[in-house]
Amino acid sequence: MAEPTNIVRGTFEPDPISALGLPSPVSITITSNVKTALAAVQSRGQGYVLVVEDGMPRGLMSEREVLMQVVARDVKYDSGVMDFVSPIPVVLMDSETIAHAVKTMASEGIDNIPVVDASGKATAVLRALDVIHFLAEAFPEELLNLPPEPHQTMPKPEGG
Repeated sequence: MAEPTNIVRGTFEPDPISALGLPSPVSITITSNVKTALAAVQSRGQGYVLVVEDGMPRGLMSEREVLMQVVARDVKYDSGVMDFVSPIPVVLMDSETIAHAVKTMASEGIDNIPVVDASGKATAVLRALDVIHFLAEAFPEELLNLPPEPHQTMPKPEGG
């Protein structure tokens, strides 16, 4: 059996972000208001809205910004959304590897990174949750809290 480090390295290093099959980004324009941003976050259930200008990412509002910047401050819904979004410190190309994306997320301390095409236009947003889903599919026996074999019993009730 291969070392766990080699299994993970072998899974992440060659696979491009495009292999994740990410959906189109939930996006609004820079002239949108908070009400439009909240509706976009709720409508697609992705946990974020990407603010774009001519298709290029200019800011991102996650559920965290909604709670900390909007709800906690009792903001008027007709306020401009750009006053409440987080800046985008980095973007990724869909041809870059998942390994590079994970390293970028960890080094930048961010959970959502816009993915752009060669012209800089947003094609998706990579979320930490997308990486977790990828890992769960790649390593179901190691990650899921269910016995991988139907007749397997766990030594302790909590599975440990």
